[in-house]
Amino acid sequence: MKNLLLILFLFCINCVNGQTKWKTFDSEYGIKIELPEYFSKGILVAGGTLQWFNNTIDDDIQLSIESFGNGTIKDLEETYKSDLKEEKNVTYKVKKNTWYVISGKNDDGIFYNKSIIKNGIQFHLRIIYQEKNKQLVENLIGRISSSFK
Repeated sequence: MKNLLLILFLFCINCVNGQTKWKTFDSEYGIKIELPEYFSKGILVAGGTLQWFNNTIDDDIQLSIESFGNGTIKDLEETYKSDLKEEKNVTYKVKKNTWYVISGKNDDGIFYNKSIIKNGIQFHLRIIYQEKNKQLVENLIGRISSSFK
């Protein structure tokens, strides 16, 4: 019986994920990101450098894109080191020439941060979510992250 329930649960998750419709959001700075259709542009703050995205699934899922820092490899490296120093519970990190990702847990929940260089500016994708949303968000992060360019 447990195996049957597990199979049904996995089938439902695959059906929901397979039927998710995605849309592309563009920014004035040339950044693009694909998000599930239940996301929409929210408030734009900090002089237009911080874009929040709302969703209709759960307010505990926070997603934003921020632009700050110079878009040089040296400055990206400094931001990477600063983020690692600031976040104490990093469970995943990868650094390439023009981007990096760190993720883990902090006081706000589970976090996923990806920073890239584009058009001489650093852009930072930040996703924060709670344990209850882990399966949902982690099924989406791959596509969201790879579209963030």
